[in-house]
Amino acid sequence: MQLATRWLSAGRVPIDVLAERLGYTSQAAFSRAFKRITGASPTSGRPSAAP
Repeated sequence: MQLATRWLSAGRVPIDVLAERLGYTSQAAFSRAFKRITGASPTSGRPSAAP
C-alpha cells in the first residue's frame, strides 16, 4: 500500500489503472483493501483540485 499511497498522492494515475497495476481484479477490490489497511478511501489520498 505504500506504493499505492505514493502514486495516489502524485495524482497522475487513475484509480482503476492503479488497481490493475497492483494486481487487483477491480477498482472496488483495490478500494476495499486500501480502506481496510489504511483506514481511508483511495480518493482521500489524492491532491485536491485547485479552485
